[in-house]
Amino acid sequence: MTSKNLFFNLLKEDGKQRLWSMAVAFLLFFFALPVGTALRLDENIKQEMSHPYVISELQRWLGVQNEFLAALVIFLSMILGVTSFSYLHSRQKVDFYHGIPVNRKHLFWANYINGILIAAAAYGINLLLALGVTVANGISPAEIAGVSLGAYLFFLIHYCMMYTVTVLAMILTGNVLIGILGTLVFHFYSACLLFALDLSYNEFFYTSYKEGKTVFNGLMDKVSPFVLFVTNIEKMEPELTGEFLVRIAAVIAGTVIAALLCFWLYKKRGSESAGKAMAFKISMPIIRIPIVVLVSLYGSLFFWFIHSSLGWAAFGLICGALLAHCSIEIIYHFDFRKLFSHWKQMIVSAVLAGVLFCSFHYDWFGFDSYIPEENSIKSMGISFDNTTNWIDYGDIWQDEQGDYNWRNVSSDKYILSRMELKDTKPVLALVREAVERNQSLHRSGLSEKSTGDNENTYRFSVRYTMKSGKHIYRSYKLAGDKVRPEIVRIYENPEFLNAVYPVLTQTPEDTAWVRVGRGAQKKVVSLDRNGTDKAMTEKLLMVYQEDLRNLKVETMQKENPIGSIQFVTEKQADAETKRMESQNYWQYSDVTERGYYPIYSSFKNTLELLKECQVDVDSWNNLEQIKEINFDMTQFEQFNYAYEKQKMQYLTISDPELLMQIMENASVEEYSNMNPFVNNRVERISFSAVTESAGSRSEIQYTIPVQELPQSVRKDIDQIKSGV
Repeated sequence: MTSKNLFFNLLKEDGKQRLWSMAVAFLLFFFALPVGTALRLDENIKQEMSHPYVISELQRWLGVQNEFLAALVIFLSMILGVTSFSYLHSRQKVDFYHGIPVNRKHLFWANYINGILIAAAAYGINLLLALGVTVANGISPAEIAGVSLGAYLFFLIHYCMMYTVTVLAMILTGNVLIGILGTLVFHFYSACLLFALDLSYNEFFYTSYKEGKTVFNGLMDKVSPFVLFVTNIEKMEPELTGEFLVRIAAVIAGTVIAALLCFWLYKKRGSESAGKAMAFKISMPIIRIPIVVLVSLYGSLFFWFIHSSLGWAAFGLICGALLAHCSIEIIYHFDFRKLFSHWKQMIVSAVLAGVLFCSFHYDWFGFDSYIPEENSIKSMGISFDNTTNWIDYGDIWQDEQGDYNWRNVSSDKYILSRMELKDTKPVLALVREAVERNQSLHRSGLSEKSTGDNENTYRFSVRYTMKSGKHIYRSYKLAGDKVRPEIVRIYENPEFLNAVYPVLTQTPEDTAWVRVGRGAQKKVVSLDRNGTDKAMTEKLLMVYQEDLRNLKVETMQKENPIGSIQFVTEKQADAETKRMESQNYWQYSDVTERGYYPIYSSFKNTLELLKECQVDVDSWNNLEQIKEINFDMTQFEQFNYAYEKQKMQYLTISDPELLMQIMENASVEEYSNMNPFVNNRVERISFSAVTESAGSRSEIQYTIPVQELPQSVRKDIDQIKSGV
């Protein structure tokens, strides 16, 4: 009983010494919770927002997603951690505290626990006041109490973790300022090191995969308390998952271990450590060497990114080592004469940084040359760069207000997650050729950035699915013609097509209607409202899917798309219906204008069905209806051409023979990027083709490679470019 009373008396006396920190914590939470809640309620009431919207706003403000509360937790963890053990940095206070006839164990735990109780009480009291504000405004606390309590426990658990890290830094140091610097080191050193390694990975490994998390990204939240806190906020969901509970358990376990370490170090710490930079001499090289290595590595990377030169990288490494080592020595000893008192450790640190840099630069890991054994691969996925930019990968979601939004997904992530190629031989053939190229670059010491700028190159990413269940990602680059037998074989593989084109996996049940486009003109040809045209909608989808699956590379080399087709999903249809009801033309356009696919001349079955839907597809290839072509001269402004100085803004071609020559090699500009086997590296120009039919006049924008133009037209274009 006496021991218990003594402990509570220690808590009470420590609280008296920290009234200012208690006041700061209470005021900050007061303005964040009760005042913040009142402001939001007042604003929503004035705007007459709906009750569900007001509840969602309150849940967001009192919940985990409140960024201000997160910042407040971080700030208080440092302030209260510093004030809990700042007396250790003053010799007079240390003599006073250690002169009290109290066991050091009780003294430590009283100071440590008080730092947690102050934050917990300030947060808890103000949270109750905030709930009282909601009651005063006619809102039941039951509607927000669950979210508020969950956020309270979440923030308090992570506060304890970051608070303990600060306490550890204060015990290891003998000066308040150095203790704060030590806290920053504990929070950010590992994350900065992993970031430097990630930079090196992406810069020096030619086959590094940019879309997914690297091994270094995946480790950041496991070695940095600050990053762990931020990551857990992002992963917080309304329903707790097993993975998230494991993460919380890891936070609690880590906090307990760190607290016990603090207690052990506190008992070992000598009273004479007050006023020194570091309380334990053995910790000085343990802290110094990793920091010097990190700064040296960043120095080498900084100058490498500027000049891509090994000489400059070595210069940056030496500068980083000197600056970091000398700065830390000054901090340790408070004496400029001690700059090089441990110069051997500085050399060791610089060498370690150099080894790290060279291991990436020269690929000592064998990362770029790695190819899994063929018999160990279960399946593969491949995604070609810049060939599917026109395809919309992602999904549609509704927010709390019922509005539709588009969630974008990168092409690599979408395709590789869905592709399971059993025929791995053509992909491995491309990979082996790319690896040979990478090895020649490593042998020559050339940078990836310094090669291939003027080559006809293409890039592709690969996912290896191993029989063990492991996934390995790589990105490769090859020079040469993209139309090679291996790529043709890949592009005509149904497993490849189903992963690349989402429309091939779309079902009739999820298809509401069909829209066809030709240039800027779009028309609904099959409408599934109240069951009308449902059979035609399904038939069009099935036929188009069949035509797209049968599309050959040889056909794409000869043809360009002549139109586009959109199979409107049920969610898109609902969004369009809501837009028509609100008479807001632009509403949900980011959702409804997605999902168009090309129609080729060889899609005979699709074109025949479109005829049944009263679409004049015969006119799409009827070149006789084109009466003139107009080249807009403003597209040549890059050649210092000022069209306003000329008599005409357009170069017009009306000669029937020239018209036919141009149109045979032209493609509708809107669909020019839909053909993956069109060489977009050549210079292309745009023009509008004027069509006259049944007394009506229309224009469609086309594009054509310059070398495909008739000689006379090219001559006129060259004169325009030169300003003649």
